[in-house]
Amino acid sequence: MRLRSPTMLSLLVFAGSGAAFALANLLLARALPESEYALFTLVLALMHLGSPLAGVGLDGVAVRGGLDASLPVLGRVLLAASVIALGLGAAAAAGYGIGVEAIGTVMLSTMAGGAMVVAAAELQRRQRFGTSLLVMQIPNMVLLLAAVLVMVMEGKAALPPLALATAGFVAAALAGWTLVLRGPSPRVVREIPWREAFSLGATNASGLLLGQLDRLIIPYLLPLSALATYGALSAVVGSLFRVLQRGVGYALLPRLRAAETIRERRRLVAQEVRMVGAVVVIGSLAIWLVIPAVEHWVLADRYRFSDSLVLAALVAGWAKLLTAFSKATVTALADDRQLALVNLSGWASVALSVVGAVAGARWGLTGVIYGVSLGWLARSVAALAITFRHLHPAVRPDAG
Repeated sequence: MRLRSPTMLSLLVFAGSGAAFALANLLLARALPESEYALFTLVLALMHLGSPLAGVGLDGVAVRGGLDASLPVLGRVLLAASVIALGLGAAAAAGYGIGVEAIGTVMLSTMAGGAMVVAAAELQRRQRFGTSLLVMQIPNMVLLLAAVLVMVMEGKAALPPLALATAGFVAAALAGWTLVLRGPSPRVVREIPWREAFSLGATNASGLLLGQLDRLIIPYLLPLSALATYGALSAVVGSLFRVLQRGVGYALLPRLRAAETIRERRRLVAQEVRMVGAVVVIGSLAIWLVIPAVEHWVLADRYRFSDSLVLAALVAGWAKLLTAFSKATVTALADDRQLALVNLSGWASVALSVVGAVAGARWGLTGVIYGVSLGWLARSVAALAITFRHLHPAVRPDAG
């Protein structure tokens, strides 16, 4: 395992951020009433859906080297992000009936988050991995600060930590674009490749929705207490896989993009699989062993997780991680036609997850988690089938 590799650097940074995110959620699960923590879990899911969605694929364009970052481009990013923020805010109001203040945090964090992900992607393209990663982790660090303040001040409402979480997205956007604009002088701004951006954005949108689908669908299928339980469970079990899912393709994507031969691509992917596989095995075992201690000492026995529930969360994490590999290779190597195919399969996977969750609801929260995982597996298989063409020497990428 190469500790100094870009992949390991990204995993270590994401691990620190993931630990902050997990600890913040656990502290809030302990401090807030169950109904308020359920509201916090729902709104935070909407924030984490809206922020990358608001990049409308321009982050993918930036990583692929097709975006000239500049003030005019920032203006267009903010305009596109504002449209997404308005749509998501309206959907949240209609679908969940949450208060105006909570909707405001969703909209503002979405707009700022869109600017943040594009700036971080541009820094990633320049292979300033540490700086890019730091920008992306600012919201989680601020969230941990918010959780500590709630504990110290014995707060009982979800809105204050949500407001501070929103401030974290704003701070990250400001920091990211300041660093981008102070970097190498931008080239002459050319027309933004919106077709490519929308294709990448649509492909990512299904994955983003799939990533938050469990939290978004639980309030429709199960009592509100199940959402609070899932929020606490995800903080313990899901954090490892959230870290790996984000970090696994972070350094791999630009290196795959730059690789000139199939042999080099295969070497990069194999190296990633070996390294991450070792982390998954050790991490899964550690999670299984540490659960009882977390329930008692951190959550003060307010939440209890059965063995079947923990196993379901682990299986879901493994399925999400498999998708991370396929997403990185598709974004780096696929052409427009292949991206369109991945997009279609992604939305089909979302539909499959919804059907699976509805069918699994008869078995409670465990069944819903397994149902959503079906979509992740289907998405992985479809994307891997396409990327196989770019990694196998006997198959031409445009064959078909």
